[in-house]
Formats: sequence, C-alpha cells, structure tokens
Amino acid sequence: MEASAAPMARRLMDEETFTENFNNVNWPRKTYLCYEVELPDGNSRVPPGWDKGFLRNKPIHMPGPPRDAEMRFLDLISSWNLDQKLRYRVTCFISWSPCADCAQRLAEFLWENSHVSLRIFASRIYTKGDYGAGLRTLQAAGAQIAIMASEEFEHCWETFVDHQGRPFQPWDELDPKSRYLSEQLQHILQPTAPPSLPPLYFPPSLPTLYFPPSHPVPGPSFRSLRGSSGYLVPPGWPAPCLPSLLTSSLLSQLPPPLSSSILVTAPHLCPLSTFPLPAPPGSTCSPSSQEQ
Repeated sequence: MEASAAPMARRLMDEETFTENFNNVNWPRKTYLCYEVELPDGNSRVPPGWDKGFLRNKPIHMPGPPRDAEMRFLDLISSWNLDQKLRYRVTCFISWSPCADCAQRLAEFLWENSHVSLRIFASRIYTKGDYGAGLRTLQAAGAQIAIMASEEFEHCWETFVDHQGRPFQPWDELDPKSRYLSEQLQHILQPTAPPSLPPLYFPPSLPTLYFPPSHPVPGPSFRSLRGSSGYLVPPGWPAPCLPSLLTSSLLSQLPPPLSSSILVTAPHLCPLSTFPLPAPPGSTCSPSSQEQ
C-alpha cells in the first residue's frame, strides 16, 4: 500500500509492507519513510491529518521521473509554507538511511529553514556512493541521525501500520543487528581528521618541505604554507615524520642550530617529540644517537 505525496486523509501501511521494508535483516529495493511533525501552538499551517503519514520512493515504472522518498517528503513539507515564527520538530523513520544526494538536499533544507529541526531513525544504512560524507553533512546541518531500535520499530507499528490490534512482534536478530548498525553509524559520523591540532612551526630559514612520492599524505596534495614567521602545516593535519621528508640537499641548507634536531609539538603523538637529523656535509655538529 502506498501513500500519495500529499494525502487528503491519513492512511496506514499494511503489516506485510512494514515487515518487508523495515525488517533490518532484509535488503529490500524500496525505501519507505514514515514521518511525524510535532506542531507548535497557534496556526501551524500544516493541513489537518497531515502531521503524520508515510510515503515511499517513486520507482522507474511509475509515471513521471523517479523520486526518492526523502525528496518526496521535502516536496510535501515545502508545500505547507511553514510559519517561520514557529518552531517545528520533524521525526522521520526510514527504511534506508539517505543517500549522499538526499542527505545534501535535506541539509540544505535545514540551513534554509532554521525553524525546523529534524530527527532521522534509519532501519539500515545505505552504502552506495559517497554516503558517509552525505550523512556527516546532514549531521553538521543540525539533524540527529540514529539507527532504529526495538522502541522505534514498535512505535512505527503502533502509529503507521494497520495492525488490527495485534502487538508488534520483534523478528529474530532485531536487537543485535540494530546494535551493530548503530556502531557502524557512529563510526561513519565521526570526523575524518583530528580535531583542532596546533600547526607545526618551521623557522623562516628552513627550505620548503615536500612529501616524497612514497610517503603517505593525509588529505589533499600538500603544499607548504609560508606565513610571516615561517612555514606551517595546515591546522588539523597529523605531524609528518620529518626525517623521512628531508633530503640531503635540504639538510645542507639547514642552519647549524637546527641541523642536529628539530622539535615538533604534536599532542596526538607525544607532548614533545625530538626527531634526530644527520649532520649536513661540512657541519661540526654530530647527530644524536639516542633512539626516539
């Protein structure tokens, strides 16, 4: 049973449709989205009976272009012209987490409509394309994203399913699968770079550093940044292993005080790390023999 994009009266999902699409052990090809809008006092501008409902993605075989469930929901909520002086709380229960494109569009909606907050509970994680970046963008826009647990499945059963008075019956492996997916989602939503690491400092006399082709470089291609006081590695980047970056030709250009060692502040490695460097040709400084 399907719901239209703008239902005139609230409809309920049949039990088979719910079980087929929200069972987190299955892998259905459709996406169903159930939604609830918590209305503020006053003229909410949400038509009667439209504060709860469900819809699904528009497949290829249906008339018109295909449309993801999230986009159909945005079409619906945008048609209400919600009062920007009021605050709305929207909760979505979705059989698959948003793809990268849908997550981006949902994030844009939240940025443009600060009076609307969004919570998303997903039965399973959609893992095609750049889905992780999309979910992180959506989270950065203020959305709360979580995996459905028994409580959310039972709530959907009671609220959106024509269950004829029958209680929700959890399927085998519901709880362990939910816990596993929740751990996966938390990993996906973690930032990909270390937070707020201080920049590395190199004196102005130090020549431009470069990464050899064999040296792994996090993030985009490295380019040394020169400030008024020297060269900096961009904030948030892990400290490179300096001995592997400096060639003998660069070492020959180091001033004597720096030829024996360079001090690097890198809290995620150690409070203060000293990297020994071999003395440049012709230098009277002897390299340190202490292991680091």
